[in-house]
Amino acid sequence: MDIANFKKHSDWVKVWSGKWSLHSCSQFGVEWTEENKVSNDSAYGLVVYVSRKGISDCWVSETEKQDLGRRLIAQVRADPLLVKAMANSLKSHAKTALSFIKKNANKKIGLETYNQFWKHISDYYLPHLSVKYIVDYLSAEELKKYLPILEDARLYAEPVFREEENFMEKIAEQVAAETTLPKELVLSTTKEELRAYFIGANLPSRSVLDERFSEAIQFFQSGQSELFSGAKALEMEKIVLPKADIESLKGQIAYGGKCRGIARVVIDPLKYSGQFEIGDILVTGMTRPEFLPLMKKAAAFVTDAGGILSHAAIVARELKKPCVIGTQIATKVLKDGDFVEVNADSGVVKILKKFSS
Repeated sequence: MDIANFKKHSDWVKVWSGKWSLHSCSQFGVEWTEENKVSNDSAYGLVVYVSRKGISDCWVSETEKQDLGRRLIAQVRADPLLVKAMANSLKSHAKTALSFIKKNANKKIGLETYNQFWKHISDYYLPHLSVKYIVDYLSAEELKKYLPILEDARLYAEPVFREEENFMEKIAEQVAAETTLPKELVLSTTKEELRAYFIGANLPSRSVLDERFSEAIQFFQSGQSELFSGAKALEMEKIVLPKADIESLKGQIAYGGKCRGIARVVIDPLKYSGQFEIGDILVTGMTRPEFLPLMKKAAAFVTDAGGILSHAAIVARELKKPCVIGTQIATKVLKDGDFVEVNADSGVVKILKKFSS
């Protein structure tokens, strides 16, 4: 793989962020750059995943993201019935994947079940990607017509990726018990390494997996991948991805409104140890259902990634709270305790006073 292809892009955008393991990303990268086809072409040509201690960010080229949007829109405008078909396909594949996970949740997992599990997730991914991203490219008239159908399907399928990661944690717990490695290090293997383990090969050394868990970056192109960890991962991230040294952020408006408050940067709500008061501003990569208690307290939401059908956007519309999504680097720029202004009428987030400890 020629990493120069990644370095030459200056339009990287973060399309999702949250509690996904390096292992899951090693699966997703192949799906995005090889297996998922839209109009006979892969969803993306280049994808970058950055993983730190169980939290991962996914970056793609804005040019390629726009091209994917154009392909999805062209399909729908050629066949208006396709929107409903996409929504129904998403629901159907979500139901199948969730049923499989529930059926196998308490069983010992071997290679066959592991492969079946990822086949269900792979089959689910294309309708998920289609429904989630097409809304960002619809005209206002089309959005009014199709949003209820797409939002209904998206809400129905919301548990899939949470349960996917929960199932992978159960697999990791099983392997951890067999190898004495901690669960989080098992989740720092790649798909090739874990498949090899099920066949009978050893996993990478603990020192290698420790370094990956702390800091790793994976590059994908046409289904092929390259993985860097530790200091080399930090170096590659600095070369390839955007810098984060600005005083204000621009994002997409998910729900309008304007407010000021204390920024609370929450990557994993289940592990957040800080204070979160009513009226604070929730800042995160992307929200998922486990964020809901904090979202009910928050005055506004700001996310790195996500679109009109992201969890944060849907909840913002339900709760009628200002929400700016897709800022790319809010969790890097904003610090826990900063006093900020969220102007969701213009999509701008400003730091009014930096927190000083």
